[in-house]
Amino acid sequence: MAAVAVYAVAGGGRFAGLAAVPAAAGLVLLGAAVLVRLPALVPWAVVAEGVAYLVGREGRALVDGWASVVGTLLLLGAELAAWSIEHDARIRSERPLVVRRVLTLGALVATALLVDFVLLGTAAVAAPAGVLLAAAGVAAAVAAVAVVLRLVRA
Repeated sequence: MAAVAVYAVAGGGRFAGLAAVPAAAGLVLLGAAVLVRLPALVPWAVVAEGVAYLVGREGRALVDGWASVVGTLLLLGAELAAWSIEHDARIRSERPLVVRRVLTLGALVATALLVDFVLLGTAAVAAPAGVLLAAAGVAAAVAAVAVVLRLVRA
């Protein structure tokens, strides 16, 4: 999450200084969520970091090639925060369970990055909007939802 905050402020447009406010708020919310073990704060931290990124991007007309990485980092940060909140040091985790969880998280992040690249590539196509382009966007969105649902069930 800190990487997203730094990217939002450092690479910002005309409101880069203003992006520091939601970026800092997101980091504070995430820290509070982990310290107090309150998972309800994690989504708000992700929203605050997303707002910081959007404010930092204000005034730029080009599609940001790093948007896929930013989205994936937000997902990874939220998952790791949730994992940290759930962890109880008094309970010893079995090694196969930890390995499975790490592999699942790796697959989720890799799949999210791939789907993000496909969606970003579709958005960046400089062609007139047509049925084929709309179909590709819808197919990518449906595939993203299907992958997430599949990973949730696993």
